[in-house]
Amino acid sequence: MSTFNYELRLLLRDRAAWALTALFALVLWYALGNGAELAERQRATVQPALESAKNQSVALSNALERQPADPRQIARQPLLAVLPAAPLPMLAAGQADIAPSYESASLWRLQTPTDARVEIENPSRLLAGRFDLAFVLVWLFPLFLLALAYDLVAGDRESGTLRLVLSRGVAPLRWIAVRALARGAPMLSLALLATWASSWWGAVASQASDAGSRALHACALVAAWGLFWLALSALVNAFARSAAAAATALGAAWVTVVLVLPTLLNVVVESLHPTPSRAELVASAREASGAAERRGNEVLNSFYRDHPELAPPGMRTDFAQQILAVQEEVARAVDPVRERFDAQLAEQQALIESWRFVSPAVAVYETLTDLAGTGYWRYRSFREQVAQFKQGIYDFYSPRIHKNQMLTKADLSAFPRFVFVEEPAERWHGRVRASILGVLALALLAFVIAATRLSPKSLSNS
Repeated sequence: MSTFNYELRLLLRDRAAWALTALFALVLWYALGNGAELAERQRATVQPALESAKNQSVALSNALERQPADPRQIARQPLLAVLPAAPLPMLAAGQADIAPSYESASLWRLQTPTDARVEIENPSRLLAGRFDLAFVLVWLFPLFLLALAYDLVAGDRESGTLRLVLSRGVAPLRWIAVRALARGAPMLSLALLATWASSWWGAVASQASDAGSRALHACALVAAWGLFWLALSALVNAFARSAAAAATALGAAWVTVVLVLPTLLNVVVESLHPTPSRAELVASAREASGAAERRGNEVLNSFYRDHPELAPPGMRTDFAQQILAVQEEVARAVDPVRERFDAQLAEQQALIESWRFVSPAVAVYETLTDLAGTGYWRYRSFREQVAQFKQGIYDFYSPRIHKNQMLTKADLSAFPRFVFVEEPAERWHGRVRASILGVLALALLAFVIAATRLSPKSLSNS
């Protein structure tokens, strides 16, 4: 503990250390402010949609309590599928900037690709990404950490102080590990404090039941990320001959880990599993819809040949029945493109999951968005549940319209309503803990390699 206290006292006397700590605190505060803005925007978007869906359900119930209703008229009203606010929106923006938080599903437009943005956003801002807490923790936090911990041994070796320290019988590995923790303590403490603050603040807004567990996992991940860079600093210092050489090597390591390797991984993923064009999906839907509408009567007759139990008495047809038949034809044409689109996204994510530790920055960022509830897995679950909701709308209305049945209050229990179901905690627990253990394993590997170099004999001869 004497070495730890001594290093802390040295930092307290260093004006540059105070300046860096203050700057890091300001950066974290600015990132938290951006996160608060995003959380408020999500709340302002989601809450009115939830209220609208609730009022719509109440109005329908009151109407059917009074008298039966024509399903063709009720089906004109779009139904809302709303994704609740993220559990920890201030932790990471993730896909919240580019993915919709709700969709409007109407029986007459079920096959139209509606999962497009409903808000107007600057494309340049979307391309650059949001300056959120996850960005600071993944990209900037290591720089501030290394600014205080880059010179653990190299400077002492260069000045000759190292030989004096070793002559007192100090264990080199323990000495350097304690120095690394002492020098990294200010930045690591600020990062953990900001992570916990964002989790608590965001949880109050979202009222997530598992916010506390997510916050603890986020802090554990940030701590593991910080230990990885401290271990990397010890490793570089075990070989560097001077403080300048150590700083240069660690700067190159930062560029490689957080910039070069993620970019290369993205290029490989896009090359192996290119995502089909979104324009192709929309164009396919429009082309199929136009072709089906031009031969609407033929499609309708073909539909009733396949589903005779749904044919109305006397084969009376109307416009609504024709639209339903046309939509089924459009679905047959669009589904292969949609399935290929979803399959490629799943392949991309699977490849990233398999190779994310090639760059631990990818693993940390993906895990932060997962914990925040703004990552791939939660939005994929939302898309899947919306698809099931649309199928439920079709299954509810189609038989009644084809058979010319009126809606009554007895149908209220079967009326389609969207309620988003969060994934079980065990699933995200497994993904998050695997990332934490993976980052800790990389940190341990760096310490082990450094230990082989940090023997008293090798240091005294260096």
